[in-house]
Amino acid sequence: MSDILSQGGDREPGRWRRWILSIAVLALVTVLIVEHLPRHRHDVGRSRSAPASPSSVPLVPPGLGPRGPSGVSGLAMSRDRSPRLPVTGPRPAWLWPATGREKPIGGLPRDQAGYQFTRAGDGWAVQPNSAGRLRCGTCAGPRVPVYFLADDAQSVTRVGTADEVAPGASARALWLTSYPPGSNMSTTAGTAQEVSISGAPATRPLRLPAGYLVYQATDRGLLLAPMAQPGTGAYLLWNAAAHGASHSFGRVLAATARQVAWAAKCDPLCRVRVLDLDTGQHTAIVLPEGSSAVNGAFSPDGKFLALQVSYASLGDDGALAMQLEVAAMGSSRPVVVPGIQVSSDALVSFGWPSLSDNLLAELSFITKVQVTSWHPGARHLAVAVINLGPRSGSLILR
Repeated sequence: MSDILSQGGDREPGRWRRWILSIAVLALVTVLIVEHLPRHRHDVGRSRSAPASPSSVPLVPPGLGPRGPSGVSGLAMSRDRSPRLPVTGPRPAWLWPATGREKPIGGLPRDQAGYQFTRAGDGWAVQPNSAGRLRCGTCAGPRVPVYFLADDAQSVTRVGTADEVAPGASARALWLTSYPPGSNMSTTAGTAQEVSISGAPATRPLRLPAGYLVYQATDRGLLLAPMAQPGTGAYLLWNAAAHGASHSFGRVLAATARQVAWAAKCDPLCRVRVLDLDTGQHTAIVLPEGSSAVNGAFSPDGKFLALQVSYASLGDDGALAMQLEVAAMGSSRPVVVPGIQVSSDALVSFGWPSLSDNLLAELSFITKVQVTSWHPGARHLAVAVINLGPRSGSLILR
C-alpha cells in the first residue's frame, strides 16, 4: 500500500496531505451542520437571549439539563416533603405528586362539568364549572355555589353563591360578584360583596362599573378586569368611595393585595412593570431581547415574581418556546429556572400553591406528565412523574 501512495504524478506527498486536509474540513463542516439542525419542538435548548453572567443564572449540573418529548431531568422529589395539591374534575381530590397518593376532597358533590379553583389567601375558592351550562361565554347563568378550601383542610366550607369569585385583600376574605341571570356580563354592571371565608358578609354590596369584574381586592381598592376581553383591555384600580379609578394598567400578569405586575410595551426590549401599592414604588423588570412575558405569579410572601416567558418560535405549527424566569422584588433582571425550556404546549401551569417559597410547574409530554419544584437559588429541579388518570381533571398550581 505504501508503494501505491508514494508513486505516480498524482500521488506526491504534498497533494496527498492536501487531500486528507480537505476531507477533514468537510467532515468538520458536516458535524457542525448536523449540530445545528432543528430538533423536535419539545427539545428546546438554551435561551436565544444574550448570555447572562454566571451569577445571574443558576447552573445546571451535568445530566440535569432539559430533555426532549420524554420530559425534563432533575432530582427525585422527596416523598417525605411532597407538596399536597388539588386536582380538579368531576370529583376533586388531593394529590401528593411524589407518591401518587390521592384522597377525595370532602364536601364537594360530584359534578360532571368539573370544578374551577381560584387561589385566595391560604387556600382556594372553588366553584362548579358552569361553562357548559351557558349560552355564550359572557352570559350570566344561574348562580353557582362558592366553597373555600384551606391549604391544610380535608374538606371545603360553603361560602355562598355567585357568578364570579376573587381573592380578598386579607387571607380570610373573598369577593363574590353576581349579574342578573341571562344578562351579558361584558356590558352589564355586576354587584360585588366582600365575605369572610365562612360566608359572613364583610361589606355592603357594591355596584361595579359595567363590563368589569373583580380580579383581586387590594389595600388600595378593587383591581377590576374587563369582561369583554379579559387580559387585553385596561385594568382599573377602583375605589367605590372615591367614585373612580386611581390607576389603570395594561395586561395584568399577576396581582396580590399589595402588588400589581403588568406587561408594558416593548421598545424594543419587553418589560414587566411592578407597582407596590403600599409604597408607590415602581420596578421595571427587563426581559432579554426577543422574549416577552405571557403570565406571572407572585410568591406567597411577595418577594418573588415568576414569569412565563416566550423566547422563540419552533416548528411548522409555530409553537413557541417557553421558559420560567423568577425576579426578586427590587431587581430589574430575572433569573432563568434551570431545566424548563420547553414548547408552549408542554408547560401546562405553574405557581406557588402553598405557603412555601417553592415554585411548582406541571409539564405534559408525549410519554409522561411531570411536576417540578424549584426553590429560588437552587441549582436544579426536583421532579416527580404523575398519573392523573382518565377521569381526573387538571392539577391546580395557582
